[in-house]
Amino acid sequence: MDPPDLAAASHRFVLHSLQRDRCVIFVRGDNARLWDADGREYLDTMSGSAGPAMVGHANPRVAAAVAEQMARLPTTNILHQSDAVIVYCARLAGVTPPGLTKTALLAGGGDAVEAAVKLAMRVTGRTEILSLHGAYHGMSLATMSLAGIAPDRAWFPGAVRWPTFRQVPNADTYRNPLGDGPDAWQASVRALENALDGGYRQVAALVMEVVQGPGGHVVFPAGYYREVQRACRERGVLLIVDEIQTGMARCGAMWACELFDVRPDLLVAGKGIGGGVPVGALVAGDGLVTEEIEAEPWNILTFMNQPLAAAAGMAVLDVVEDERLVERARDLGARATARFRELAGRFEVVGDVRGPGLFVGIDYVLDRDRKTAATAACAEAWGWAVDHGLLCQFGGIDGNVLKFKPPLTTPDDDFERMLDLVADVTAFIQQTVHGRATVGA
Repeated sequence: MDPPDLAAASHRFVLHSLQRDRCVIFVRGDNARLWDADGREYLDTMSGSAGPAMVGHANPRVAAAVAEQMARLPTTNILHQSDAVIVYCARLAGVTPPGLTKTALLAGGGDAVEAAVKLAMRVTGRTEILSLHGAYHGMSLATMSLAGIAPDRAWFPGAVRWPTFRQVPNADTYRNPLGDGPDAWQASVRALENALDGGYRQVAALVMEVVQGPGGHVVFPAGYYREVQRACRERGVLLIVDEIQTGMARCGAMWACELFDVRPDLLVAGKGIGGGVPVGALVAGDGLVTEEIEAEPWNILTFMNQPLAAAAGMAVLDVVEDERLVERARDLGARATARFRELAGRFEVVGDVRGPGLFVGIDYVLDRDRKTAATAACAEAWGWAVDHGLLCQFGGIDGNVLKFKPPLTTPDDDFERMLDLVADVTAFIQQTVHGRATVGA
């Protein structure tokens, strides 16, 4: 179809979510670049939808591995097993945090979260699940109930949630909901302990992102991570760590939890681990799951533990190791963070720059003292960026945090161009908010 016909067909036949006026129709990708139906080129700072193209769009090693597996054995009945899945899960056990050895492959990260929650409830015999304000763990009926971002649930009639799922305040170092100061995080720990001890001590698990992605790349103080683990361990509550956006080299470590000495009982991954193929993973400790549980229908999906997903995952691991992407995430992340902090010296709208590795967020504000979110200006800036060949996304509860996470394989020239374009976006927001391009101008 010609571009006008594609646009018309999209409007008529495709059921959208989050549809926007500047919806671009892409036809080709190569590493950090994408081309639309008109042949126009874009740089992708989001690695697809928040990370699936972590090793680049249309990575040739992933494409070759998937093609080979598709020709040999793409699927099996879930009552049986395949060599590809066994080999991949064994290899994954060699790079997951200590003690986590058994993996279930799912169709995506949201499926992995839901499976982890069900497993935690089955293992503990308890029914309640806690998550944090600002959290995002998927948009199924159950995982939506874990959301700590109000708009993610508010669109649903009555903002329905699973009745035994609750949220507690997080320990955001920039906007702590319980107070200001370096020790404000301790109030967040007390709030968690009160939630754990309240009711009938029926909490099975706490689900948390080590760094909250959709919530705005929110990082917590080191002491908070330590105390959260203590509170859970003392009460026999399982800790489920959601590494769907942060895992597999993205944060300058194989897993973000390694940066903060967080030791999960269950880990969920997705997005980037499949190199563009839909894959989620739930990884559990061998001693946590009994043979009795594994013989039960605790989680049944047609595309669970499938060889095609395993082949994609194996290829991604090859790229991560051979191209030293953990180290590259550290290097590129340091370059981006330094550049963005330099922008903070020139533009009043830059309130905060945060995030480990190449998982960086820029928090744009109307007023630095009040930390008021520049929501409307960021909404305009998104469209301006698309018009200038930059694909970005503004997240956070107020939609004012530019989330910068391009492919870890981005070439240096493309990466520098991305940084220049983000500076241009920042100037646009400054002009929109204050009516002048730079501080003092």
